[in-house]
Formats: sequence, structure tokens, C-alpha cells
Amino acid sequence: MDAKNLFTFKQLLHGASAGLVGVALGACGSPDVCSTQDGVTVCGTFGSRGYVTNVQSQGISWPPVAVSDGRLLVAGHTNLVEIAPDGRIATLVQAPGTVAVPSADATGGIFLLSGKDGGTTLQAYDPTTRTLRWTAQLAGSPVGTPAAIAGDSVFVATNDGGSGATVWRVKSSDGSATSVHEGASPAVIAADGTVRYLSTPNGRDSMAQVPMFTTLVAEDATGKELWRLDEPAGIVDLAPGGSGETYIVTGTASGQDSHVLRRVNNGGDIAWTFRPDCGNCTVAAAPTVGTDTVYFPVWETRQSKPIDPLYAIDAKTGASRWTYDGFDNVDVSISGAKLLIPGSQNMVDKTTTRHHPAGRPVIAQDGTLYVASDGAVVALDKNGQLLGFAQYDAAAGEVSSNEFLTLGKWLNAGVRPSPVLGPDGTLYVSDGQTVRSFRTGRPASHAAWIAPYGGPTNDGRAPGM
Repeated sequence: MDAKNLFTFKQLLHGASAGLVGVALGACGSPDVCSTQDGVTVCGTFGSRGYVTNVQSQGISWPPVAVSDGRLLVAGHTNLVEIAPDGRIATLVQAPGTVAVPSADATGGIFLLSGKDGGTTLQAYDPTTRTLRWTAQLAGSPVGTPAAIAGDSVFVATNDGGSGATVWRVKSSDGSATSVHEGASPAVIAADGTVRYLSTPNGRDSMAQVPMFTTLVAEDATGKELWRLDEPAGIVDLAPGGSGETYIVTGTASGQDSHVLRRVNNGGDIAWTFRPDCGNCTVAAAPTVGTDTVYFPVWETRQSKPIDPLYAIDAKTGASRWTYDGFDNVDVSISGAKLLIPGSQNMVDKTTTRHHPAGRPVIAQDGTLYVASDGAVVALDKNGQLLGFAQYDAAAGEVSSNEFLTLGKWLNAGVRPSPVLGPDGTLYVSDGQTVRSFRTGRPASHAAWIAPYGGPTNDGRAPGM
């Protein structure tokens, strides 16, 4: 990326805060305007503001199911909630327990998971009338992932009390359920309808603090095993590709291959391994998978300044195409705010924050990427050039602490949920208290897997590419 020809996110934000009416964007070759309204700053060719809706009382879970006419279906407490294109909220369905995450099949039928008294209920609703079709009762509580849909099979994960989960196969026609795996990860669906999951728990990853597994397993939709791959370094995350391949992020059981990205071909052989070329870097999470490129955030450990770039690499060869590291935009002092830091005995002063890419991008049909940063969403073109951004929380970001045990350390706040891009080009962003929409004019790609739930229907399936 040529710094002389491109304004960084940081330069744009400083220009906006200084009241500049025009900011030159080398990415698109023309001037554009930054503006601030209702606490949201928009710069460049990002899109226009839609609604800003307070959802704190709804207990909204993320991500939602994006409906093609601009409606959003979101889990809230014990309800399935609809947010209309103007931001109004209506309750559609009352669930028997606390709702997890909804998902939808190819017809628009809704599958809703909820938990109560240590059990899980899966409900199926008609795509047109939203009337209840059937109910399935499953042992164990929901793990927070939606149903993954493969033809007549709906795969659901529940907590089995150990390091992994119990995976259930439920028939979408009548709701009959069978337990198929214990001590596994939630299942994902390849483009051809075959199933991928992780098995053989191997403790918790020391870096990401998530369950780690030893084996990647491929099955057909009936449960017949096709192949398996044992990974000595452990596996912490996975994503399916459009040609039957699977992308895995290794764990910390092996130092040499700690947190690298591997492509596993449809047959179980490793095509390539990608190690970030920055200093002391690790792949943070499974990638967003496009037609020929995969995108993922990288954690770069520094005490002086967090970078955390976004990488784009060739899906077939594993070669790096570009990186973007312009997310660190502004220092913010928070007077009197406190934060509990792992390893610290007391609440400490939250003195300074820096923004960084904390999630994976969603992809529009024209290749535009929308990347979650702390308190902001950044728009990049398919070559990694900055198009614009929307910032809604200037105080969010990595924290520099002045407490004795963590003095001078930058503390990563964790991976943020990706935004959701609807089929009509509406982008939805949530910070847990507010849902914001932006009209981008760029419909979502039909050929992309957005980790960890799939596309805007949350069906856990990689589309054909």
C-alpha cells in the first residue's frame, strides 16, 4: 500500500475531527466528504446512514438473519425480534427459553434455538406465515452458534459438559433428532453439502482461550466418514471453502506451527500453510472465504503500538496478495473509566485506546470489504485500498494500562462480531446496545463464507463458488 497516495484511516479521522469538508482519497481517486451526525462519523465512499436503534432492553444476540426486503431477524432474550427498515422493533415469535442465534434455510424458513433448565429447544417456522412447524428437544444448553443446514439435515451443537460439544442431526422435515458426535466442535457445511467438524478435544488454547481439538473430520450428510486429518499443533477454528476445501487455524500445542492458517483440500491433504510475515504475529481466527481470496485478521504482539493487520491471501496458492494496517486511528483518553484486566487484582485506569481490526470482513458482490474495527467499520476495495469508514465509538479499542502489573501493555479487547451485509446492500452493525444500519448500495456476495456462521442467513454453509 503506497502511503504517499493513500490517506490512512487515522489521517481521515483527524481530518474529520478538524472539521475538514473534503478529504482526498487516493483509493478512489476523487475527493469526498466526512460528516458527523448523531455521534457517527462517515467518510469516503462508505454509504449513507440508515437507522440507529437502541436494542439494549431487547438483549439482542448477534449476528442476525438479514432478510432481502431490508428486514432484520434477531434473537432477543426469549423472542425472535424483527427490525424494520426504519428501525422499528417488533416481536415475531416467543421462544420457550433464552434465544441463541437464528438461522434460515434456502426457502427462508427460520430455525430458532433456545435454552432453558440445561436443555435446548430447536423450533422450525414457516418462511411465509412464521407459524411453528415442529419442535425438537435436545440435551445440553446451546453453545451460541446457529443451526447449520445441509439439505434435510440440520446440525445443532449443545454443551456436553466437557471441552467440546454434542452435535445433533435433526431432520428439517419433521424435527426428529439423533445425537451424532460428542466432544466435537459445531459443524459447518461445505458447498457440496458434506459436513466438517473438529473432534478429539485437546484442552484450551493458551492464546485465544478457546477449546482446541486434534482432528478435522469430513462426513457426508448421512454421517458416513469421508476422511480425517490429525493436526499435531491442535486446531482452534475452521471455515469451509467453495470447492470442498477447509481452512483451519492451528492452536498452541506445537510452537513452530502455533496459530498458522492451513488449507486442507477436499480429500484431507494439506495444500499450503500460511505464516504471517510480520514480527511476532499469529493468525487470529478462521478467514472470510471469497471466490479466489481469503481474508483474516492477524494479531501482532507489541507493547509500543498495536498493529493487527488484515491479510488477503490467494486461496489456491496461499501467497500473500496484500495487507492493510491503517486501522489504528486515534488515541483517546478516558477520564475516570476503569477496566478489569486479566491477571490484575484491581480495576485499573483505562487511559488510552487505539483502534484495530477486531473482526473478519464481509464481502459485497463488487469485491468491497467491510471490516469491523473497534468502534468503527472500514470499507476497503478488493485490492486493499481504503474507500471510507463509519466510526460510532471513538473510545473503543485496545487499552494501554497504567497499572503496575500491566504497565505499558496493550491489551486486546478480543475479536468483534463482523457486520452483516444484506442482499439489498444494507450494512448492519451492533455494539450490543445499538443496531445501526448503513445504505451502501453494494449487495452481499452470494459466493462468500463469513466466519463463523456463513452468510447473511447464518446457515453455516459455504455457497458454491
